[in-house]
Amino acid sequence: MFSKKWLFLAFLAFLLALLIRQGILNLGNGWPWTVPLASSTPEATQFLAQLPAAPSLSLPPDSGYVNVKDFGAKGDGVTDDTAVLRKTISRSKESGAIRSIYFPNGTYLVSDTLEWGDKRKDVRGQSRDGVVIKLKDNAPGFQNPNRPKKVLQVEFGHGGQNFDQHLSNLTVDVGRGNPGAIGIGFHTNNTGGIRDVVIRSSDPQKRGHTGLSLDKAWPGPGLIHRVAVDGFEIGIFVTHDQYSMTFETITLTNQRQVGFVNSWNTVAIHNLSSRNRVPAVENRGKMALMALVGADLREGDVRYPAIVNHSEGVLFARDIRTKGYGQAILHTAKEVGANLQSLILQSQSSPPTDTVQTVDEFVSHPVSNLFPGAKKSLRLPIEDPPVIPYGEVKTWVSITQYGAKPDDDKDDGAALQRAIEAGAETIYLPAGVYRSQQTIRVHKNVRRLFGLNAQMIFDTPGQPGFKVEDGKYDAVAIDIDSTYGDRSRYWIEHASQRTLVLGNGSYINTVPGGKVFMEDASSVPLIFNRQQVWLRQINPESYDHNPSIVNNGGRLWVLGLKTEKDRTAIGTYQGGQTEVLGGLLYKNRERVGPAPAFISEDSAISLIYRNKGVPYQVQVQETRQGARREFLFRDLPASDGRMPLYVGGN
Repeated sequence: MFSKKWLFLAFLAFLLALLIRQGILNLGNGWPWTVPLASSTPEATQFLAQLPAAPSLSLPPDSGYVNVKDFGAKGDGVTDDTAVLRKTISRSKESGAIRSIYFPNGTYLVSDTLEWGDKRKDVRGQSRDGVVIKLKDNAPGFQNPNRPKKVLQVEFGHGGQNFDQHLSNLTVDVGRGNPGAIGIGFHTNNTGGIRDVVIRSSDPQKRGHTGLSLDKAWPGPGLIHRVAVDGFEIGIFVTHDQYSMTFETITLTNQRQVGFVNSWNTVAIHNLSSRNRVPAVENRGKMALMALVGADLREGDVRYPAIVNHSEGVLFARDIRTKGYGQAILHTAKEVGANLQSLILQSQSSPPTDTVQTVDEFVSHPVSNLFPGAKKSLRLPIEDPPVIPYGEVKTWVSITQYGAKPDDDKDDGAALQRAIEAGAETIYLPAGVYRSQQTIRVHKNVRRLFGLNAQMIFDTPGQPGFKVEDGKYDAVAIDIDSTYGDRSRYWIEHASQRTLVLGNGSYINTVPGGKVFMEDASSVPLIFNRQQVWLRQINPESYDHNPSIVNNGGRLWVLGLKTEKDRTAIGTYQGGQTEVLGGLLYKNRERVGPAPAFISEDSAISLIYRNKGVPYQVQVQETRQGARREFLFRDLPASDGRMPLYVGGN
C-alpha cells in the first residue's frame, strides 16, 4: 500500500505536469524554436525606429500626485532608488497607500522587485522615453530563467478584486545579464491597463524571461494600448481562463522564442506589429480564444510559421500580412512538439526571405448562423479617437480654483459649472472624490474635461450627470471616473452630434447621429441611437438593465467585451450593425432569470466570444421579418463555451 505522503506527492507531480502541458504554468523553456541572437545571426531589429510617437505630459502642482523625487528618488542612473520607490509604490492601504504617483524624467536604478501595495493606483511618467526604471546589470535574484522574477509587479491582493490599476508613459529596462527577469507583471480587474510603455532588454543577446506577463489568476478585463516590447524569450504572456484582456497597437521585436503567447485566456488584439525571426503569435489551451485583427508580422524565418494555433485553441484572424515566414498560420492537428522541433532548430541559420503572405480572414472552427447568408465577419470600419490636444499645462484650469475641494463630502458641481461657464478649454479634477447635486452642462469652449485619478459622484435622481450640448469644438473628451454611490440616471446624456471621446460612465444620446469613442470602461447601460460607435475594452455589469448595451439603428464596433450577471449583453435593433471582436460572457450567477446573450432584430451582427460560469442557454436570439430563431449553447461549434464566429443579418 502506498502511504498518504507518496499519494500526495504523486498527485502534485501529476498536477504540475498538467499545468505545464496546458500552459497555465510557464517555466519559460517550452518552445523548441529558441533563437539566440549570436554574432552569426542577422543584426537585431532596430527597436526605436518601430515605435509611434508618445506624448510628454507634465502635471500641475495641485494634481494630487506624489512626485517620487520628493520622497528622495534621484533618477540619476547611478543611485539605487529601490528603497525609496518602495516607500511610494509598495505602501499598503493600512500604512497609508499612495494611489497617485508621478515619475519626472530620469533613469531610476533598481536592484529588486517594486511591488504594488494597493489597488486603484495610477502610476505615470512624464514621458515614455524620458522615464526609465532600470534593473541593475547582473542583479542577484534575476539570474535563473526557471525561477523568474519581476522588476515591476503591478499586482495586489485578491485576483478578482484588483481594480483599476494604471501604468503609463515610462520605460522598464531589465538591463544586461538578467536572463530570469520579467519586465512587468501586470494584473487588473474591471478596468485598468498599460498605455504608452516600453519594456526592453538592453542585454546584447536580448536575454530576459518575459517582457509583459499576465500570469496571476484572474487577469482582466483591461486594456494594453501602445505598448512595445524589445527582446526577452517571450514578449507578452497571458494565461488563465478568467477573465479577458484587450490589446491595441502593440509592437514586438527581437524575441528569442515567441512574440505573443495566449494560454487559455480570451484576448482581443488589434494592430499588432512584429519584427521577429521566431513565431510572432501562439494561441494554446482548451479555453483559449483569440481575435486578431490587423497584424503586420515581418522579418520571419522562412521555416517558421508566423502564427501558431494549437488544436484546442480558437483563433479568428483577419487582415494579416506576413513577410519572410514560410507559413502565415499553422493550425495544428495536435500540440506543437517534436514534429516541429527538428525543422525549426535546423533553420536557425536560415536568412530571412522576402516571401509575403496575406490572410483576408481565417476562422479555426466552423462559422455559425441561424439564417442563410455570408459566413464572413461584418468588417465594420475601424477608427481611432480624434486627437484632442491637452494644451500647455499652464493653460489648464482646476475646479479647485472655483471652490471645489476633493474628499470633503460637499457639493462641487457648482464649481465645475463655473469653470465651464468661464470659458475654459481644458478642465481637470485633481486626485480625489468629488460630489455634485446638479447636472453639469458641457458646452461653450470646453474641449477636454478629465480627472487625475479623480472620481465624481452625482446625486441627481432621474437626471444625467453630464449633459453634452453644442459648443465651440466639434469633438469633446470626458474622462472622469464614476464610483459607488452615484445616483444619476445616466452618467452622460449626449444632446448634440458632436464627436464624443469617453473614459467611463453610462450613456444615452437624445440627438441621433454623431460618433462616440469609449475606452477601458465599466459602464452600463449604454444606449446608442443611430450613432457610429467604437468601444475598446468595455465591461458592463448589471442586473438592472437589459440589454446592457443597445444599438438602435447605428454601427457598433467592439474590441474586447466582458460581462457579468445574467442580462443580455448587446441588443441590436432597427437595422443596426454590431461587431464584437473577442468577448467573455461571465455569468457568475443567474439571479434575475434567463435571457439571451445577444439579441438581433432585423439587423446585422458578427460575434466572437466565450462563455464562462453559468452558460447562456440561448446564445443568440435573431429575428428577421417576424421569424424568430435561437442559437443554443449546446450548438456551439467549439468546446468550452467558445463561439469562433457567429454571423447574422445582411
